[in-house]
Amino acid sequence: MPVLGAATAGASQPVSTLRSRADALAAKIDAIQFKLKVLDEQYDQASTRESLLRRDIDKDEWSIASTRSTVHFDRRALQTQVIDAYVSGEASSGVFSVLAVDENALPAQQAYLEAAAGNLSTAVSSLRISEHVLVERIAQLGRDEAQSHETLVALGTARANADKLEVNLTSTLRDVNGSLAVAVAQQEREEVIEAEARAAAASTIKRAQQQSDPTTSNPAPSSGTDAPAGNASGLAAVRAAESQIGVPYVWGAASPGYGFDCSGLAMWAWGRAGVNLPHSAEDQYYSIEHIPFSELEPGDLIFYAGYDYIYHVVIYVGDGQAIQAEQTGTRISIAPVPPGAYAAGRP
Repeated sequence: MPVLGAATAGASQPVSTLRSRADALAAKIDAIQFKLKVLDEQYDQASTRESLLRRDIDKDEWSIASTRSTVHFDRRALQTQVIDAYVSGEASSGVFSVLAVDENALPAQQAYLEAAAGNLSTAVSSLRISEHVLVERIAQLGRDEAQSHETLVALGTARANADKLEVNLTSTLRDVNGSLAVAVAQQEREEVIEAEARAAAASTIKRAQQQSDPTTSNPAPSSGTDAPAGNASGLAAVRAAESQIGVPYVWGAASPGYGFDCSGLAMWAWGRAGVNLPHSAEDQYYSIEHIPFSELEPGDLIFYAGYDYIYHVVIYVGDGQAIQAEQTGTRISIAPVPPGAYAAGRP
C-alpha cells in the first residue's frame, strides 16, 4: 500500500510538538464554542427584556395620553362649574386659583388646590399627580431600554469577535493537522524502512545459521508460526474476542461489555493474550509481522485498505471465518472473512 506523501513542511516540527499544538488549539476552540453558546443565551435574555420594556413603555405612553385627555376634560368641566358659581354668587376666590395653576405644577401643590377648590380641585390634583408619576415611570423605562440596547450591542460585538476567533483557530488547526499528517506519514515511512531493514538482516542471519548447521538444513514444514507460544497466544486472543460477541460497535471504544471499534477489539483481545497493540488499524499493521494469507492461523489480523490508508481490521478464527466489530449499528460477530483484504499480520 502506498504511504501518504510526506512534505518538508510537515517534517519541520516533531510529531509530538504538532500533536500538542493541535490539542491546545482544539481545547481553545471548545472553549470558544462554549462561550458562543453562553453569549447566545445572554443575547436571547437581553432581547426578551428589551421587548418587555418596549411593551411597558408603549402601555405607559398610552396611559399618559389618556390621563392628559381626562385632565383636559375635567378642567373644562371645572371651568363651566366655576362660571356657574360666579353667576349665582357662590364662587370663592380659591376656586379661581385652580384655573391659574400651571399644568406642570409639582404634586406638592395638591394641598393648596384642595383648600382652594374643594372636591373639584381634588379631582384635578389627583389627575396631575397620576400624570407626574407616569412621566417619571416612562423616563425610567426609557433609561432601562437604553441600557438594555447597549447590552445587546455589546453582546453582538462579543459574539462577532468570538466567531472571528473561532474561524481563525479552526483554520490554524486545519493547517496544523495537515502538517501533523505529513509528519506522521514520514515517521511511519521511516519506521517501515527500519523494520524492513531489520527483518532483512534477521533473515540473512537466519539463512547463514541454517547453512552452517546441518541439523537445520532440512527443516520440518512450517506450521505458520515460529513457536507453539504463538499458536497459544492467537487462540487466547480468539477466545477473548469471542467472549465479546453481541457487544455493540462503538466508535473509538475498547471497553469489554460496553463496546469496541475494529482496532479496539483487536487491541483488547491481543492484550488479554499478553501482547500490546496500538488502538489503530494502520498502527497495528505497521507494528506486527506480515504473513501470507496462505499461512493464516487463529488470532492473526486481516487488514483492509483504501484511499492510501488502512481503515479496518478483523481477527481470523479459522476455517475462513473472522470475528469483527464492523460499523455503527452492528454488534461483534463471527462471519466469513470479508472480501477485499489488503494484508495479514501476526502480533
